[in-house]
Amino acid sequence: MNKIKDSMKRFCYLLVLICTISFTACDDFFDIKPTDIINEDDLWSDPNLILNAVTELYAKSQYEDFGYFEGFWVFSQLSPTCASDDAYPCWQAGDFGTKDAAQVVYGDEWFYHWPYDQIRNCNVFLQRILDAPLSNEDKSSYAAEVRFLRAFHYFHLAKRYGGVPLVTEPQEYDPANLESLQLPRAKEQEIWDFINTELEEASKGLPETRDSRMKNRANKYTALALKSRAMLYAASIAEYGKVDKDGAVGIAADAKSYWEDAYKAADDIIASQRYSLFKKYDDKSENYQQLFLEKDNGEYIWAKEYILPSVAHDFDKYATPYSFVGGYGCGMAPTLEFVEAYEYIDGRPGTLVVTENGAPKEYDHPLDLFAGKDPRLAATVYLPMSPCRGDIMETRRGMYKKTTGEFIKAPNRYDTGTLADGREIILSGKDGIIDSDDVTKSGFYQKKFLNEKLTNIDFGQSDQSWPVFRLAEMYLNKAEAAFMLGKTSDALEAINQVRERAGIKLLTAGELTLDKIRNERRIELSFENHRFWDLRRWRIAATSGLQKGILDDWEPTALYPYIVYENGKYIFTKANSSEVPKPRKVFYERHYYIKFKAEDMTSNRLLVQNPGY
Repeated sequence: MNKIKDSMKRFCYLLVLICTISFTACDDFFDIKPTDIINEDDLWSDPNLILNAVTELYAKSQYEDFGYFEGFWVFSQLSPTCASDDAYPCWQAGDFGTKDAAQVVYGDEWFYHWPYDQIRNCNVFLQRILDAPLSNEDKSSYAAEVRFLRAFHYFHLAKRYGGVPLVTEPQEYDPANLESLQLPRAKEQEIWDFINTELEEASKGLPETRDSRMKNRANKYTALALKSRAMLYAASIAEYGKVDKDGAVGIAADAKSYWEDAYKAADDIIASQRYSLFKKYDDKSENYQQLFLEKDNGEYIWAKEYILPSVAHDFDKYATPYSFVGGYGCGMAPTLEFVEAYEYIDGRPGTLVVTENGAPKEYDHPLDLFAGKDPRLAATVYLPMSPCRGDIMETRRGMYKKTTGEFIKAPNRYDTGTLADGREIILSGKDGIIDSDDVTKSGFYQKKFLNEKLTNIDFGQSDQSWPVFRLAEMYLNKAEAAFMLGKTSDALEAINQVRERAGIKLLTAGELTLDKIRNERRIELSFENHRFWDLRRWRIAATSGLQKGILDDWEPTALYPYIVYENGKYIFTKANSSEVPKPRKVFYERHYYIKFKAEDMTSNRLLVQNPGY
């Protein structure tokens, strides 16, 4: 209730902080720059201030972008990718980094998010816009835009908590009757149905396109993109989830209608031909890498924009490999399991071959191990000895003497060794691998999104856009929904659009499976914070019966390159939790829904806690 009261005060006397707005395309969206608090009546009587109020609503929305990890403090930036099976942090501190912990149980309040102050602001806007001095067309367009943003907030709530209080009008604060502000949880199905209806209506009221000055504001297809994603979640919960707490979690309805809505929304975006898969470069790996660096790429349906110098982020500072940034953050270490999820170009499974006739297989160069792999891998992950910023990303676990079978591991950061030819080397390479320090523990670093042309790798120097929705996701949404609806040919066509752009073998009808669709989603959307939520909505993260959960007792995996003492070639070993100094992750069934915080339960005594807490 205190949050509601504070939100009322903030929005009634709105301080328009234009300098903090990050969801814009260019300086034209910064026209009004007031220097003082604006009275509510002044706000709703001035069209320019109304536009700035909308801008504020965008700025306070949750995009789960670079470094997002809400709910607890960590040593450095994290994202939901670190909570999945795709990566873990390079550093030693923090919940996922602690070397001495054998296991880390997924925190009950991880990813906590409770945006009811912003939902109230949306509700106030929708109420006051009716009497604003605007044309009916502008009123309708603004209302559709804010309904979209409100649905966006409820989507973030539903995927975390299931059913939540459904508030669609501003609540009046009465200190003598605080109980009137308390509302029970709606059924989870009601929240997803509300999101569905709101987005359908918003899509009808939003323009199909925006001019260049306003390109990062929602349009018709932004609403449809959220609808496709949201209905994919709802369909999955109806298909695989369990109903509990009188419907506060779970969906009892047939999943079919949700699959159909997810399919149709994605198909409408594709059929509009407003967006196209990025195919600017002939080299498939370069093409995929540049997709996330070139702002006007034609594939992004909706992006969170950053503009230097006033609006920037710190991704390059946190994620660049160890030696290139003075050993600062080093970001996330992709797992061996994730690297092996990438198929070979010819469609073979992506398992890496590290032995031959029972002995370590020697490679002239470490990158030879990855020859023929999906081109997206080299654009997503820094592989051992791969090019990086005009140099190489050098990772080793140590030296191997094949005459004795001895593995000499580097215990410390700068320990050296000498090869048979007299060359002296840093055993671990300049970027790892050792058990301590903040270097990679997996043998890999994240490459996707990193800007190698950035000359000043420091805080506040990165301006890569964050793709909230892009066309490739819509193809994958369509593929999954179509497959679940029995529309095999549609599913095959959709997934092959993504695979063709990637440069890998197209699937045949006989090869198409749900696992293939899920793996393609894992690869194409990697590090865009989908994997963790996907494992949850598919209900395969926790152990259930005889089916072991993917994230339950999950063990870190790594690829350890060793230079061969006798000839300078390389051999590799595959490592798991017995060798990798990272804790196992333990995901329980209760973690499919996030725990309500005590303060929220206290301020709203009608809330019912989620199962298992």
